[in-house]
Amino acid sequence: MAQKALLRRISFYADLDSDDQQVIMQIAGREQHFEKNTEIIDAGQELDSVLIVKEGWAIRYKSLEDGRRQVLNVLLPGDMFDLQVLVAAEADHSVKTVTSLTGLSVRPSVLRHLLTESGKLTLAFWWMQVQEEAFLREQIVRNGQQTARERIGHFLLELHRRVRISGEGTSDGFRVPLTQTVIADALGLTPIHTNRVLRQLERDGLLERGKGWILFRDAARLAEISQFDPAYFHLDAFRMRLGRD
Repeated sequence: MAQKALLRRISFYADLDSDDQQVIMQIAGREQHFEKNTEIIDAGQELDSVLIVKEGWAIRYKSLEDGRRQVLNVLLPGDMFDLQVLVAAEADHSVKTVTSLTGLSVRPSVLRHLLTESGKLTLAFWWMQVQEEAFLREQIVRNGQQTARERIGHFLLELHRRVRISGEGTSDGFRVPLTQTVIADALGLTPIHTNRVLRQLERDGLLERGKGWILFRDAARLAEISQFDPAYFHLDAFRMRLGRD
């Protein structure tokens, strides 16, 4: 259930009692399925719902007139989009699946009612948005100041941590269904340079790639090289549970 994926993520930001958990599990909506490489939202499209991701990956991006693309974020199970519907009628970005994706489409009125019913839920949703903003700030610094090697290492470590929060992956690796073109578009690189850097990281014994997986061989060293400090996830302040899984 998409509600279960959402509840797992929200639980990192608030200790919800049984009543609050029940509210999440009873969110009403319509389940939708999208095939791989499907445009879910087009920039300029009128928004009418919020989608809670049950399973699958998607990317949020903006395109220039000449076709160049900037990937803004990766959407994973438990993520919600697009909350912009609560304050705006039209999307200012696009969303496209990178795998098949299943989610729960929820009317804005349902979400507004949920946020007015419980202070704990309102706070948890607020912290989710704080984290989204933190990801965007890291993206700005990553692409504006870091080398290609640092960008790729930082991006993969961030994704791994997010995947673990969603309940997938292992302590030292995760499935990455992103093409090198998508990674390049997220980091302001070319696919050729992205491939070159990934190969060098493998040769240096920092990670290993195979069958759509990334396996970290020396995550501590990669974090040091990439200046990856997970404090921006704000999980320590909200009872981080990764260590208890």
